[in-house]
Amino acid sequence: MVRIADNERSLFEHAANEQGLPIASWARMSLIRAARGREQDSHSVPRANGLELLSLFCGPGGLDEGFRQAGFSTRMAFDNDQECVNTFKLNHANATVEKEDIRNLTAARLDQLAGTSFKPVGIIGGPPCQSFSISNVHQSDEDPRHDLPMEYARLLKELNKRNPISFFLFENVPGLLGRNHQSRYELFKRNFMEAGFDLHENRLDAINYGVPQIRPRVFIVGINRKFHPRAVWNEPAKEESRPRTVREVIGGLPEPIVNSNGLNPDEFPVHPNHWTLVPRSSKFRRIGMLKEGQMIGRSYRTLKWDEPSWTVAYGHREVHVHPNGKRRISIYEAMLFQTFPRDYRLTGNITAQVRLISEAVPVRLAWHLAVQIRLSLGI
Repeated sequence: MVRIADNERSLFEHAANEQGLPIASWARMSLIRAARGREQDSHSVPRANGLELLSLFCGPGGLDEGFRQAGFSTRMAFDNDQECVNTFKLNHANATVEKEDIRNLTAARLDQLAGTSFKPVGIIGGPPCQSFSISNVHQSDEDPRHDLPMEYARLLKELNKRNPISFFLFENVPGLLGRNHQSRYELFKRNFMEAGFDLHENRLDAINYGVPQIRPRVFIVGINRKFHPRAVWNEPAKEESRPRTVREVIGGLPEPIVNSNGLNPDEFPVHPNHWTLVPRSSKFRRIGMLKEGQMIGRSYRTLKWDEPSWTVAYGHREVHVHPNGKRRISIYEAMLFQTFPRDYRLTGNITAQVRLISEAVPVRLAWHLAVQIRLSLGI
């Protein structure tokens, strides 16, 4: 074991913080760089803009926030949902954010918006998951959303051809790997490999990564085989601490504002998103009707105080019921289950916010993935 002095530890902590990394990860990455002699591959292209990202299907920005905390910066972000764009702009002021269909995006279009030749180090994002979700009982081969991964691969290939893209991260639901989508998934993977990337499929549950909810998802990490021939990918290590419970995350919060006409979120006492849907059903008024841990169909799933939350994915406003059984959880409480920073804010009306928080990638899990990418690539 190597012992270090207090002043040396302070230097290491400062350097790690500047990189957006925990000190152990920073130290490991520094050792890897030293072992490689900081040599550049013959294919290497210097990057003047550092760790800049292109974010596709950016949603409200959970994935980007996790990458930001790990030292990356999103230069450009796109979504075809205006409220996602509004939310992203509010919380990521330095990014260029546009409402745009990925089918219309080209390298030339990105250069036009950037005002220069856009050369991101990586691309992150995942298309809407509804078309692949097992909970979608109306799946159809004609769903146009099925083609979005191919558009992702097309743009990645175009950008990588003119300037190496080090990596991409593609997120979706486990249903993407299901039998119904097997041929489509194989085609999708083939297109990414033909673009020059080695693929690493990761089935991760957010509950193992500091997120207080059960949320299994698929993350496909693509590493540029020519640009990073010696990169070794390992899944992020699980956090050793036990998952936080609903009580630990939201137990101390006062009651939220109930949605009604004419409200000004800036005047909410706790947080602009600490509001909840009107509890219209008589079930909320009948004492003992909605008990902790009880599930009545998809619409009434009551959280348990001393367990993590179920998956934050609220189709058709099916927001989970608060453990007290008297109301549904607030948008802000859902944001905390998704590990958003407390100063993060979602825009739009409450219906839009239900959609946004359901689509978000948990920030803490995104951070783990971003740190592992940096370690694997030595960037």
